[in-house]
Amino acid sequence: MAEIDHLNILPRPGRPPGGTSITPFRSWSRSRIASWLADHDGVTSSAGTLIEGLCALLQEHGVPLWRVSLALRDSHPQIAARGVVWYREQGTKEQDVLVNDASGEMYATSPVKVIHDGAAAVRRRLCEETCPMDFPVLHELKAAGGTDYLAMALPFSDGSRHFISWATDSDGGFTADQLEHLVDLMPLIGLRLELDHARLTTRTLLTTYLGPEAAQRVARGTIRRFDYEMINAVILYSDLRGFTVMADTLSPSTVVRVLSDYYETVAEPVRYFGGDIIKMIGDGVLAIFPLAADAPRERIDRTACGAAAAVRRAMSALDAVLIEDLPPHMRTLRAGFSLHAGEVFFGNIGSPTGWTSPSSGRPSMKPCGPKRCARNWAFPSSQPKPSPGSNVR
Repeated sequence: MAEIDHLNILPRPGRPPGGTSITPFRSWSRSRIASWLADHDGVTSSAGTLIEGLCALLQEHGVPLWRVSLALRDSHPQIAARGVVWYREQGTKEQDVLVNDASGEMYATSPVKVIHDGAAAVRRRLCEETCPMDFPVLHELKAAGGTDYLAMALPFSDGSRHFISWATDSDGGFTADQLEHLVDLMPLIGLRLELDHARLTTRTLLTTYLGPEAAQRVARGTIRRFDYEMINAVILYSDLRGFTVMADTLSPSTVVRVLSDYYETVAEPVRYFGGDIIKMIGDGVLAIFPLAADAPRERIDRTACGAAAAVRRAMSALDAVLIEDLPPHMRTLRAGFSLHAGEVFFGNIGSPTGWTSPSSGRPSMKPCGPKRCARNWAFPSSQPKPSPGSNVR
């Protein structure tokens, strides 16, 4: 691979002048693009929306962009990075990079890895015959008409490194003034992307660890001790059978795998039918199917039927899970399920500094044993009589 010289992005002093129609960039305070980046107007933009708007402004200012690519590392358990690709003719496409793909050959042979490993920038003048073609993406871009490519690091304030690249199909590639314009704007581009991405990451982490319902409440500011509200919901509780024996006889790694298979098998149908996983407690799963306070009877019936359908699908899926390491007397995973409906209060309970992960907890019904942990729980405010078949086992 050719040596990467991030200090040589711009032509050396003594370059011939002229050949550019770009408006000189002298001060952020007088730059329309800089003002647009700094003034978010209290609105959080997606990375795709931000890149699309930025590219439009840069083109108006004489930067002949053809393609822009962005990769922002993420804290999602299944997504390694949030990607955006913009083409002048095709517009913006957002595409996530899965965790498994982030360790593959495509990543290992890309400029993204070089930037992540510490390079500040990588420039390849595709219009020159002597241009090093040391990344597969360069062959694709040159074949499609690209003439210049510049990849740059986006350092965030938490120390993480992210990636953005600029490409043009203009004759001769980027001019010195055009590159200077991009380089000068990079601090503001990074700040704006970090601000919006931080909010997305916060929502992702809250949803991953709390569930959508609790995450929305926390994001709205329902974070004080004793904060609560009354909601109507169908509540589902599931308990994995034989877990004590498994925990005593299986290796820790196998126990983790068994629990993960169980959680996934129960959670998928719950979410499919409109439910929200509130808490995974050891070998138990607690979920709610929220109902509007003024929900008509038919809506309540549909929600209850959806919860029951989730239970049936989860039970069928558990029967299909085959784990070779299970104890001899256990051929498949089995679980008990219970459904209940009524009004509950959803709120924060605990010591002033003793929060672990806010959650919604037990409806007072038979299948749920008492819990002594003071957390963010939901309790029925009344005891509606369960309808026949409300306990499914």
